[in-house]
Amino acid sequence: MIDAHVHLEKGPYTREWLQEFIFYAQERGIREIYFLEHTHIFRECSSLYSEMSQYNGYQQSWYCKKLEKSRPLTDYLLFADKMRRESFPVKVRFGLEVCYSQQHEKEIEKLKNSYSFDFLVGAVHFIDGWAFSHLRQPWKKEDCDLHKLYCRYYELLLKLADSGLFTGLAHPNSLQCFGAYPVGNYDEMYEELAGKLRRNGMYIEESSGLAINYGDRQLGMNRRMLEIMKKGKVSILTASDAHIPRNVGLYFKEMTDIMDGICTVSQHQVETCKGLLQSGKK
Repeated sequence: MIDAHVHLEKGPYTREWLQEFIFYAQERGIREIYFLEHTHIFRECSSLYSEMSQYNGYQQSWYCKKLEKSRPLTDYLLFADKMRRESFPVKVRFGLEVCYSQQHEKEIEKLKNSYSFDFLVGAVHFIDGWAFSHLRQPWKKEDCDLHKLYCRYYELLLKLADSGLFTGLAHPNSLQCFGAYPVGNYDEMYEELAGKLRRNGMYIEESSGLAINYGDRQLGMNRRMLEIMKKGKVSILTASDAHIPRNVGLYFKEMTDIMDGICTVSQHQVETCKGLLQSGKK
């Protein structure tokens, strides 16, 4: 199995810290880890956050704190180059998780062409400047037109997939982080997304990250999206969105079973997940 989404940013860039993630990978039968970092922790990527940071007071404060603690991208790149020369019991890759906005495609392209990454995964964390997935900025589904909101969210996923900038699409279920599941039929958008991903040679994540970080009762993509991705022959990679070592590969057996059509996540599993992951909150 592959864990295609693991973050190192909560610790130092050292072999010892990386080895802690590898320990749990071995325990859970993971043969390959895609390590990646959020672009918001690097000062070179600050232009990607202009609209988001101006959206409201909370988001401005959040990003200002990130910018104050930002690190040079070269620190990560030098560490990645060093680790590629090391020997590990699992295969390791190093990339970036890029916050995608259509108006910043040129900056993202420059970032992609200026540095050496094994992969670049695109993520939609903002809808027209609104950072919808922050635990300290929760929202209620009752206060939204969910169909309209999901249409806009999927429209952004389509633009991301069509940009030609990325190797993969991260956690395409992020909008349900506070229990707001899709309302309506989106088959046409799912089919269009599958076509764009396949044509551009991109993978899509089947992610346990929302169960881990938000206690979501649903693992991975909603069933209809998953069915259409499988039917469309899109490459699907399991991903944990782990920010601490013990979350690597968490719930992968359950997600694999879901992809094979034989089980769903239980409430007990979610409660267990919540207990484990308090220190991994974003």
